[in-house]
Amino acid sequence: MPYDDPILRELGGYFKAEEPGRRERADAWATAIGLQKVDGLTPSQFLFDTAKDHIEGRITQNQARRRIHDYYAAQAEVARPDPDKEEADKVSERIVAVLNDGLRTVNIRKREWVLKDDSVTYGDAATIKQSLIREFIDEREFDYGGKTPRKIIPHFARFIAQIWQVHPFGEGNTRTTAVFAIKYLRSLGFSVDNDAFRDNAWYFRNALVRANYADYAREVSRDWSYLEIFFRNLLLGEKNEMKSRYLLIGLTEEDKQKIRELTEEKGGQKKAVGKSGKKSGKKKVVGKSGKKTVDRVWALLQERPQSTFADMVRVLGITRSTIQKHIANLKAAGRLRRVGPDKGGHWEVI
Repeated sequence: MPYDDPILRELGGYFKAEEPGRRERADAWATAIGLQKVDGLTPSQFLFDTAKDHIEGRITQNQARRRIHDYYAAQAEVARPDPDKEEADKVSERIVAVLNDGLRTVNIRKREWVLKDDSVTYGDAATIKQSLIREFIDEREFDYGGKTPRKIIPHFARFIAQIWQVHPFGEGNTRTTAVFAIKYLRSLGFSVDNDAFRDNAWYFRNALVRANYADYAREVSRDWSYLEIFFRNLLLGEKNEMKSRYLLIGLTEEDKQKIRELTEEKGGQKKAVGKSGKKSGKKKVVGKSGKKTVDRVWALLQERPQSTFADMVRVLGITRSTIQKHIANLKAAGRLRRVGPDKGGHWEVI
């Protein structure tokens, strides 16, 4: 990787090192310092000297962190330290800690209900660092100045979706992306908290999935609109409906309307009435508790997510085919999904 900065060029000299771990530590420091450059920050010479000591094995990661902390604590007693240098140094060290400990090392696939069990194509594990640097460099080129929040949102949604798609970490990728989005929005002057992310976590994740998935053979393209809706609600105070059930690929508007009718609140549906105004003779299928069968299935799986079809037949007193029909409807409505294999997996109520 070519570097036009003297410090990064010197760190690059370690990339051919044969000592175990030295090359990896040098790569992590070069990446961390390079990311500061993207934000227009330059770490201090002190940070560079500390990085070299760590690369060469004279100090541990924890010792490097303590050294940087103590350095700025001592400076604060004499004179106010350069806030940009302090930020660049401390953030660089934290990035190195993450890169050394937590980056994904294998390629992954995740079956997604909204993709009908297909997976997003995540970033190649071998190029995670390069991909992140590229995304941040591209982001640095975008000028937020003079733009209204409404004009910012489409760009911001795409940037967040692309960071998520790189999937730097093996676990907690969506949570990390959400925290990053909150902090970045705050740095841009927006007053946001984590409530929207907490209350709509499932929708937020599925919106990220749809923004990063395309299957042109099935006429499915990347769709950022769902993620833009999330950020419009967050930043503009809009009240757009955010339901994962409508993100399932292949749904038509007619399908979505049927789902809306199926998922009306309990008790909200009117009894069938004939033209004469009299109640229809058609009876609803209900259990002893008075609940509709589909709601009984849903409630059982909420209480006992490990239930098998045999368990459901025994507890509910209905046939397996009836249960399968209701489960299919619940899945289509976005109220239920299966996690894991038929044997050993469980139901997740949404």
